[in-house]
Amino acid sequence: MFSRNSATDRFFGLKAFAVFLLAVLFFSWGTGNTSLWDIDEPIYAQSLKDQIAQHNLVVPTFNARLMPDKPALNYWLMWTGVKMLGMNSWGLRIGSAVVGALLILYLITALRRLYGENIALISGLLTATALHSTVIFRGATPDPLLILTVTIALLSYLRGYLFPGIRRRELPIAYAAMAFATLDKGPIGFLLPGLIIVLFLLLRRELSFLWREGRLAWGVPIFLIITLPWYLAVGVETHWAWDRAFIFKQNIGRFSDSMQGHRGPWVYYLLSTFLGMLPWSIFLPQVFRDIWASRQHFLHSQPKTLFLLVWAAAWIGFFTLSATKLPNYVWEAYPPLFILLAAYFEKVRAGASRPARWGLALSLGALFLIGLALSIFAGWIVPRVEPRLPNMVEIGVPYLLAAGIACALLWRQRWAQAWVTLGIGGVALTALLVFVITPPFNVVKPSREMGQRIAALQGQQSYRLASWQWFQPNFLFYAGRGNMPIHHLQALTELPAVLGPEPLYLVCPEHAVAAVRAAVPAAYQQQTVMQRYEIYNHENIALLRISPRTKSLDHAVAPY
Repeated sequence: MFSRNSATDRFFGLKAFAVFLLAVLFFSWGTGNTSLWDIDEPIYAQSLKDQIAQHNLVVPTFNARLMPDKPALNYWLMWTGVKMLGMNSWGLRIGSAVVGALLILYLITALRRLYGENIALISGLLTATALHSTVIFRGATPDPLLILTVTIALLSYLRGYLFPGIRRRELPIAYAAMAFATLDKGPIGFLLPGLIIVLFLLLRRELSFLWREGRLAWGVPIFLIITLPWYLAVGVETHWAWDRAFIFKQNIGRFSDSMQGHRGPWVYYLLSTFLGMLPWSIFLPQVFRDIWASRQHFLHSQPKTLFLLVWAAAWIGFFTLSATKLPNYVWEAYPPLFILLAAYFEKVRAGASRPARWGLALSLGALFLIGLALSIFAGWIVPRVEPRLPNMVEIGVPYLLAAGIACALLWRQRWAQAWVTLGIGGVALTALLVFVITPPFNVVKPSREMGQRIAALQGQQSYRLASWQWFQPNFLFYAGRGNMPIHHLQALTELPAVLGPEPLYLVCPEHAVAAVRAAVPAAYQQQTVMQRYEIYNHENIALLRISPRTKSLDHAVAPY
């Protein structure tokens, strides 16, 4: 992206690499402080355990069944982290942290030619310090890879469109990135980027660019070479059962009907995008007002801005129409908005735009109120709903302080100092979340402790797992070994069929313990190993050990 023969370019490259290293540290610090969060993280983690135990990184499975939720790329990323750091929160999440840092590095290097060094660096820093970045790049999910690959695909295509001299390089990169996005999350990896590119070219009345100069003759083979081998391999190995379930249930089904209760109103993504991009989203009204002022010559004189707006609007609009709604689904719309914010900040700093003071005061007032609402919610409402969690009133303090100080600085037109203050506020909130707010949740997520207790009792001896009226994927991940399945009892009359010569560890709500005891055959004995409160279902969960009476226990078991 930069010339090695230029001292200026080398210095910029060093700055970009330094930001990358800081981003790796920022996204990875405290990554292993908490156990996996149900339900997505442990599902993908247990699926990886299954694949490793079966020596098969082609076919995703979960609990002895096909796992058609997502393709293979993210499993391979998690596998790399596990090989380095072990099968734990650190190993499973470190890949996402590195991918987040790579996103920052790519934004900085790719935007330099499009917008200049200042905007490129600001875009990367805004992306790194946003609220949702704290969540998305610390999770063992496929979303970080999709964000990175989609961003590379669209920005590379824009660079190829605008700069004919690098078109031969950038457009194949765009097609390869779409292929990897498809290998990470499915058809959405090429359908939505393709839709965005087509809409942009239609608005520019240059749709013929696709086949005249769009390198499709190179792009289609590149795409197929990357994606087809795995999709064909998993199809052949599962007699196409995985492919059918993935396309019709996980893609068409998610769009046409809400899954796992994830639904919301049509404004869902407008609100989630605003909250996820904090603290920077408070200035989006000023950005859109500035763009609106140049609307008369917009389509022809500002192709970069048009492309970014189409990118954000199409991505958010598509998922607004979808029945299944989750905040992570529209993170791919954040990069173009961060770029527009960075361009606006630089315009203000350079004196090319003078925002109204009252508008800035309203924006920072909104951030102050959000910080106040966070503190009230975490310090007063949460302890009332969940008395087992500590008072977390400090969560809103970074936004409260940053808004107040930045308001004073902006009033004096000290723009750079104000942006830095807000960035420090974002970093401070991340530190609070990682080191203070989330670790106490381990106490009310008992699955990891239950798994540790089973391991202490069983050692290397074999055992089985079962559940009755309660299950979280975290329990299977922490309590099981390799691809060990868990038996989900539909009725207690099924219990005798599950029992065998090995101990059976059964989890159920505390109120169901008496019924389980009554269903245990006379030839078996039952002990309550542990009872813990669980935050997801808001009730006490019991871990029972059911073993044959004819065999003495190797360890004394007592509830604790």
